[in-house]
Amino acid sequence: MREKLEPMEVVCPRCKHTEIVYLPKEGIPKCPHCGRQMVISELLDEGKSY
Repeated sequence: MREKLEPMEVVCPRCKHTEIVYLPKEGIPKCPHCGRQMVISELLDEGKSY
């Protein structure tokens, strides 16, 4: 079983509300605005270069 927490950006497909959650600790939440199940948008495990 993996113990490492991995940050992920999740987004609501209906209203586009985004949040950052840590899996597997938190799980994928429901949107606080419209109540729909959020989906994974991006894995945030690496740094970005602009």
